[in-house]
Amino acid sequence: DFVANVSHDLKTPITSVAGWSQALLDGTAVSPTEQQQAASIIHTESQRMTRMVNQLLDLARIESGQMQLNKQPVDLRQLLTDVQRSLQPIADEKQLTLQTHLPQLPPIMGDPERLIQIFNNLGENGVAHTPAGGTVALTMTPNGRSVQINVSDSGVGIPPADLPRIFERCYQVEKSRARQNGRVSTGLGLAIVKELVEAHNGRISVSSQLGQGTTFTVTLPLFGIR
Repeated sequence: DFVANVSHDLKTPITSVAGWSQALLDGTAVSPTEQQQAASIIHTESQRMTRMVNQLLDLARIESGQMQLNKQPVDLRQLLTDVQRSLQPIADEKQLTLQTHLPQLPPIMGDPERLIQIFNNLGENGVAHTPAGGTVALTMTPNGRSVQINVSDSGVGIPPADLPRIFERCYQVEKSRARQNGRVSTGLGLAIVKELVEAHNGRISVSSQLGQGTTFTVTLPLFGIR
């Protein structure tokens, strides 16, 4: 099922790139507007394929035990501030409010690049599934020897039947709805996020209500706290 799903998801952008590049080559796309449209679609679909291939490589490394984390003390407040800045342009484009509550806490031991990957993915999911006028929030709360990071949105929510499977590879909640949001998911992102969180000796959970929003909660151990 995994191979079939990935093959299907790769076939769609490949077909699109082939068709629009052929339109440029054979002169079907003549006007500047048509040529711009063709180039834009080719670029978008190429990015989509690149993202999918990178996700597949991550999964291959995880499964083979070759995923190496460059762990070091990380200022989570600064890291999440950087994530917020990277999300701000797409939040502004969708007319969303991006909120943060990031108190200064002791560092955690982790790989900065992989931690950014975790929270960028969760934040982008929140932005993608929240309609204009909504809110996406990044909050951080100490919890004894650990820190709890919530990525919350006021979006469409996840049906209760889908929640237990949300971290499965290639599982997608209502593909048609995802496409309407303009962000076609491969169904790999959350599976990778879960693997990366657990590689940091953490855990991730999700809660959601239809029409009210979704919250992903990541709990990570604080460094040097006994």
